[in-house]
Amino acid sequence: MIKFGKWIAIVLSMVVILTACQNKSEESNEESKSEGGKKSDKLVLYAAGPDDLVNDMVKKFEKESGKKVQVYQGTTGEILGRLEAEKDNPKADVVQLASLPAALDYKKKDLIEPYKVKNHKKLYKDWIDKDGYYYGFSGSALGMSYNTKAVKKAPKDTKDLTDKKYKDKLAIPDPSESGTALDLLSIKVNNEGDKAWDEYKALKDNGMHMAGANKPALQSVIKGENDVVYGGVDYMVYKAKAKGEPVDISYPESGTAISPRPAFILKSSEHKEAAKAYMDYVTSKKGQKEVDDHYLIPADKSQEKNKDKAKRSEIKEFKYDWNTLSDDSEKVLKKFTDMMK
Repeated sequence: MIKFGKWIAIVLSMVVILTACQNKSEESNEESKSEGGKKSDKLVLYAAGPDDLVNDMVKKFEKESGKKVQVYQGTTGEILGRLEAEKDNPKADVVQLASLPAALDYKKKDLIEPYKVKNHKKLYKDWIDKDGYYYGFSGSALGMSYNTKAVKKAPKDTKDLTDKKYKDKLAIPDPSESGTALDLLSIKVNNEGDKAWDEYKALKDNGMHMAGANKPALQSVIKGENDVVYGGVDYMVYKAKAKGEPVDISYPESGTAISPRPAFILKSSEHKEAAKAYMDYVTSKKGQKEVDDHYLIPADKSQEKNKDKAKRSEIKEFKYDWNTLSDDSEKVLKKFTDMMK
């Protein structure tokens, strides 16, 4: 598992600089202040997508609670870069990310305000912190996204992608741009060791190439530029499929990773009561239904009712513990990047 500082350095070394510059031009930061320079009464949420889920949740939370929310949306890397740039003048109250390792590191650095949400007993224990420091309120499974026009029979396992019929029509999200892709890479290597590396080498020899972060990687399949993307997030595929795009997903029979998407309250928050109310909402039955409706896996399995996607219980997961996962992701990422050159 990559430490927060290392993750920033590897994945988005320039984000801090770009974000700092961007912040200066954002209406002189007046969004976060009311007249007279005082802090706004709005809850400030920094959230990784999907954008429609964030927007729907915020809208319903505002209606139910009567509280107002100011939202900044970006990728996990962009959010981490913005938080780093603002560390001397923090603005965010609640943070939602697409990958768990940064939340673990924020806890270690004592940057999180712990809070036990009302529904904590019904959430997956391996997705949440027992003391309330973070909550994986949703999850995305990594699978094999394929173009249904080009692929008539779905691949059953990763090794199937070494078949010559996929030669030069195979891609993978770049783990230096996608936190979930890095999660899968680290977890697969942690579970399978040399076998995983042999498999990645065979895929590379069959023409596998990196196709940017998850969204552009999936677009390459939808457009027919690639037949299959290995390691893409499933909710994007289900959403595209529901819109009529020629795409579907299968999960490797040998195992894959499911990335919990954490939410937590920053210790620097100036709106802690509103932040707690928001955390209660996203982990409540109503919030979890929203998660399920948007094709992600809810942390409360009683709300996993969407028949147009696979349930967590139907996906074979590699065994891993986020808190004890080997701290060698930096080396794994470097080895993979060197191999793909």
